[in-house]
Amino acid sequence: MLDIYYTDFDTTVIPSDPGCLELAGSIDLDAHRLLAALFDKARQAGVNLRYFEDTLLEPKQVVILLNILLANEHVFEGNEHALAAFNSMRDLLQRAAKRGVGLVAFAD
Repeated sequence: MLDIYYTDFDTTVIPSDPGCLELAGSIDLDAHRLLAALFDKARQAGVNLRYFEDTLLEPKQVVILLNILLANEHVFEGNEHALAAFNSMRDLLQRAAKRGVGLVAFAD
């Protein structure tokens, strides 16, 4: 499970303990795999949300990833499981973008 937390807009270092952070949501390995093509596009744009490593996304990276997801929503039509993973990730990113904050993901 990849647990994702909100971070302050000016966070530049991954905190050592997520205990002081607000949980934004989680994504499991299957969901991450279903969204792999979009994460590859994001990586090409400088946003690398890895599953097996802790990751920090600055607010501008959150917006880039959100825009990539939104531009590719049609890819998941007809795939119920992938669409559920997409919707979960989109909602998480939209909440962070609306708040103007970054995200930090901690791998289990």
